[in-house]
Amino acid sequence: MRYSAEYMKHFSSPQNIGEMEDADSTADVLHTGGGCLDKIRIFVKRNGDKVSKINYQCRACSGTIAACSAMSEMVVGMSLTDAGQFQGNQIAEFLGGVPDKKQHSVDLAAEALRNAIDNLTETS
Repeated sequence: MRYSAEYMKHFSSPQNIGEMEDADSTADVLHTGGGCLDKIRIFVKRNGDKVSKINYQCRACSGTIAACSAMSEMVVGMSLTDAGQFQGNQIAEFLGGVPDKKQHSVDLAAEALRNAIDNLTETS
């Protein structure tokens, strides 16, 4: 499978990278399977019951960089309930598909978001 234009756009020019000083929630996830040691830290800012901003930092492969960038754009404006149920296949579809060897990337980005939303709702 070839990488889509959308995948390449998010990998070559990732959006919303960086720490967020005033985040309402953060989460860290690590993928250790298949020789890949991708690590994501996600920052979530909310406005009422909606996600208002997502930032992230990662040490990761191209797939995880593209997945985090896409996810960070996809979830802004989403309800906390919907964001808390977000799945990797939603990112894969947005990116125009991902090769099997990059499935861990979209799943990891979605897991990071769900964990941050869980942390947010636990402290509310």
